[in-house]
Amino acid sequence: MNIVKQKSPCIRKLFPVILLLLMTCCARVAITPPSPPLDHQAMTGIISVFKKQATVVRTLVSSGTLTLDIKGSESDTKVLIVATRHPSKIKIEITHTWGRPLLHILIKGSNLDILSFTDKRLYSGQLGNLGLTRLIPVPLSPELIWTLARAYPVLLNHNRALSVNGNQITFLDQGGDKIQVVDLYPESDLPQRVSFCKQNAEVIFSDFQNNDSIQYAKEIEMNSPNDNARLALEIRQITFNKPVPDAIFQLETPRDFEVVPLRNANREN
Repeated sequence: MNIVKQKSPCIRKLFPVILLLLMTCCARVAITPPSPPLDHQAMTGIISVFKKQATVVRTLVSSGTLTLDIKGSESDTKVLIVATRHPSKIKIEITHTWGRPLLHILIKGSNLDILSFTDKRLYSGQLGNLGLTRLIPVPLSPELIWTLARAYPVLLNHNRALSVNGNQITFLDQGGDKIQVVDLYPESDLPQRVSFCKQNAEVIFSDFQNNDSIQYAKEIEMNSPNDNARLALEIRQITFNKPVPDAIFQLETPRDFEVVPLRNANREN
């Protein structure tokens, strides 16, 4: 005997309702079409703002919290940054949250000295030395360091700028290779993310403030995918364009500290 199951009339009446609901849901989650690329006039205006911001800061003093995340191991420290733009000098003092000094970093142009209170050593060399990665496992260059200290991106020297995607500007060198990509907040044209292509690093900016026409982000994050490292800076206080005594840009090295060239730092324990 063949038994044929009959569908309930109530269920048949529900089919159109279910179909209508599905169609309504699909309509609500429709993907917004991407923004069109920026035109030449828009790009020129945004780049001019970046160039103006590059000239308005001569000196800065800031303090806040520095977080370093290496392969999932995270540590918080206090940080004090003092910097001048011309000539380029930056001093960074990193201490434990309870006040014990960890690192004092002095950068003059491309010259670099790191006073490590943990190792009882003064490491000396140049930005880009391979030995630097053991002490600071994120890629650093003069432009990246000033970007972090200034809390606003430095535009690299470039040959051409173009916009392929909405709210984004790509900068190329003379060979046509990407050197920098800037992603913008749509509502303000402020920098949201800046990729330094040759260093394989990206810097993310949030919580922008305006201090007498000086734009800066209170929260800055630098990611280095190659090194599985993340560095985050949260600024609590910052002062711009106040006189900075030149004596600040010195390192007081204790007598029992050993001087080690950075090129040898990775070879030693």
